[in-house]
Amino acid sequence: MLKKIRYQLENWFYAQRWNAPISLDDYRIKENKFSGKNLNIIYLTHFDGPFSINNTLEPLKEIGNVYKFELDPQMDRKNWYKTKANRNQEMLSFVKNITAKEYIDVIVCYLSGFSTTPTILKEIKQLGIPMINESLDDERKFKSKKGKDGIYKGVKDICPFFDLSLTTSKSALVKYLVEGAKPLYKDYAGNEKIYRDLHLEKKYDVSFIGANYGIRSTYISFLKQAGINVFTKGSGWDEGFASDKEMIEIFNQSKIVLGFSTVGKNDDISILKGRDFEVPLTGSFYITGYHDELNGYFTIGEDIEAYRTKEELLEKIKYYLNHPDQREAIALQGYTKALHKYTAKQAYEKIFGELNL
Repeated sequence: MLKKIRYQLENWFYAQRWNAPISLDDYRIKENKFSGKNLNIIYLTHFDGPFSINNTLEPLKEIGNVYKFELDPQMDRKNWYKTKANRNQEMLSFVKNITAKEYIDVIVCYLSGFSTTPTILKEIKQLGIPMINESLDDERKFKSKKGKDGIYKGVKDICPFFDLSLTTSKSALVKYLVEGAKPLYKDYAGNEKIYRDLHLEKKYDVSFIGANYGIRSTYISFLKQAGINVFTKGSGWDEGFASDKEMIEIFNQSKIVLGFSTVGKNDDISILKGRDFEVPLTGSFYITGYHDELNGYFTIGEDIEAYRTKEELLEKIKYYLNHPDQREAIALQGYTKALHKYTAKQAYEKIFGELNL
């Protein structure tokens, strides 16, 4: 609750500083104006995990030639500040070496103040190449805490150096504007080449793939005690970790795939998740925690389902397990909408079109 209050106060503070109404439509890309040409892209990231590889790196490779630099392949948070300065200098050298040899159309970044510094970004910006930065957790990490080098770990201190700042958080738009950045609301999306319908037999009643933290074990224990067969895999579960390949197979083999919208241990903060788009692309029925932003993408009860309490979750799971035709009709509707409107390659094409590429 205290963290939610802090986020609400931060939102209020920025709204007071801007002191003007903001319409989401003004910051949302309405059409795909991408030229379709093959681009030369530099991709700078702190750590490339499965989500960013599947939904950022791979779609970028479909659009052009990608030159990638990963600051910390080991994701060593404990010792990062000991190597941050040196690795950022290496990143700068990488960019300068590539641009000395190749014409680069755009630099796509997945960076934060924890990853990099305003000084390094200022030098890269001087090259005159359009720069984009993507941030998926601005609801709670736009500022975050200051790091050992005095730079906020979120994007607050670095966002002014990008030509476009991509956010999936409506509340963050005003924050970017106050800090002198140019924000765009990026529609969430999934990679349909990876998350796809494998037409496998359904052998799990309910599955959940993800780490065991926050409310997750409480909800899943509640379902199991009520007689629901729930198959879990991920860090902290007895069944262990699931590879990407295995995860997609489990989604396909599940009558119902369970999602959680809460953030970490914060039970009262909900955001959009990658799973909200990855699961529908596999053609399986998806139910996740309700929050208002879901309504901007899916029709609840027609494309996907949502719950507000564990009791409502149990009730809906029982209902849809006993009504397979209705369950599969919703799964098909969600699949069709995700495939036509929320694919990762399409999302980046629209962004590049905004840069007249």
